[in-house]
Amino acid sequence: MDLTFDQIYIFDINKEEAYTQTFYKGLNIITSSEVDGTDRGKSVLLRSLYHSLGAEANFDSKWNEKDKVYILKFSVDDNKYSIYRSKRLFKIFDNKNQLIFKTIHRTELSIFLGELFGFTIFLPNKNTKQLEVAPPVYSFILNYLDQDKYDGTKFSSFNNLAQYSNFKINVIYTHLGIYNKDYFELIKQKEEIESKIKITKEEIQELDKLKNRTLAMLKGFSCPESSNALENELKIETKEYSRLMNEISEIRNKLVDLRNQLEEQKIALNQIDRFAKKQEKEIKNILLTHICPECHTILNDTINIRSKRYNNVDNAIDLKDTINVESIKIKEEIEKYEKDYSELAAHLKEHNEKISSNRKEINNYIKFKGLNDLIDKINEDLLFNNGMVVQAQDDIKPIKKEIKEISQRIKSVDEDYYYLIDKLKNRFNLNELDDTNYQNLSKNFCASGSNKPLSTVIWYLTLNDLKQKYNSKEIEFPMVFDSPNNVETDQEKKMALIKFILESSNKFNQMIISSIGFSKDEYEIDSEVHINILDNDKYHLLNEPDYIQNYEILKYMNDA
Repeated sequence: MDLTFDQIYIFDINKEEAYTQTFYKGLNIITSSEVDGTDRGKSVLLRSLYHSLGAEANFDSKWNEKDKVYILKFSVDDNKYSIYRSKRLFKIFDNKNQLIFKTIHRTELSIFLGELFGFTIFLPNKNTKQLEVAPPVYSFILNYLDQDKYDGTKFSSFNNLAQYSNFKINVIYTHLGIYNKDYFELIKQKEEIESKIKITKEEIQELDKLKNRTLAMLKGFSCPESSNALENELKIETKEYSRLMNEISEIRNKLVDLRNQLEEQKIALNQIDRFAKKQEKEIKNILLTHICPECHTILNDTINIRSKRYNNVDNAIDLKDTINVESIKIKEEIEKYEKDYSELAAHLKEHNEKISSNRKEINNYIKFKGLNDLIDKINEDLLFNNGMVVQAQDDIKPIKKEIKEISQRIKSVDEDYYYLIDKLKNRFNLNELDDTNYQNLSKNFCASGSNKPLSTVIWYLTLNDLKQKYNSKEIEFPMVFDSPNNVETDQEKKMALIKFILESSNKFNQMIISSIGFSKDEYEIDSEVHINILDNDKYHLLNEPDYIQNYEILKYMNDA
């Protein structure tokens, strides 16, 4: 399958100017006067080709991009199409000028062109790592060299290429038919499985550590198989403990009551003693004064009143004896209850210790059982994780096998790459190039000085040679060289550079070159050459007559 550029229209809407150029299969040369042929618009014209298809060309600041509209007529084998580009807007028309596609989204454009060309580049997103359709520019990257970008093995002729990590080698191998969507999916699967294996192995290590720590904690534990007996015994001891607590509480209350009674008796005895002493004092006073203590009259006879006081003293003595007897009984009862209290306290302590012991044993049992359950769960997880690792290792084997086969193809490509670059290095005496820098496609090289443009062209054409060898069934895009003889190099190298490019033109269905002062007579060219000379004023490629003549196609596609 071949893509051919047929005709391009460039419109400046504000200035109402335009330019159109027709291209043919084979070799196309866009040239201008060797004397003063610079700034005629050759680069603008060539940059506009792939720019029309969705790439972002390196237009200079003088080119006001926002006012431009591009219409590119192209063929895919024998099928004719047109694409309309105005800033972010893209429209595609069929051979009957019927609108068949319209979008402002580059991804949608990529998908449509991918179906049209039978070629789509998939790349992993830099942030999400998810595979996605890459913008159209990556499909054209091997087939355009900007006049300011002859700088070795770098893809810098288009803008906005660094949105994908490591895009260079991925894009090259995709063009060579080694990488495709399936390959990137394989890589993704491999990375996911390897990550899964790594994480699972780390989990296994952590589980092993946890298991060892748990086993260490179980050392010295000796617990019954069941906690029922311990729980029953705890219930019994707790019940007895409650009974003892109630009993000791009752004794404590009795002791308090008895001690209160004893204290009250002490108070009563004191009061009786004071009363008896008072009576005895009154008896002595009566004997001395014969005055009645009650009415304070003088008595002739004091026997009755003294007899009454003696009776009170006798009653006090008797009452004291009675109280003392009761006090002795209370003390004996207190001693008895204190003994009972001590015994109960001892029993209470004993039962409390038994309860504590039972609770500790139950806690140990729970701990023992919990740790054993934990070990059982760890063993289950270890078994499961080990199984996952084995399964993942089995799953990754066929993937690694496929990737290894692709690696073998890469090795074969790299060998051919080295051979082709080395051959051209010797042909053009590029001895400054170290062969270690072109042992494989992932390495970079660039000659210095006047050899820099030549080394760049060698690299681009070698990539296309490899594509034709390893992926010839894929679509071939036009090869576009912008002013290779306008780069900084000596005359001899310029001639060698142009000659080498022209020799390679027969390898492409279409090659388009811009060149100052190109003369067919200076080169031996086997194929037919289509030459167009730009003789417009400097910086005035676009003109009013072309705008008027092609206004209808602009209006038609703008209205569609």
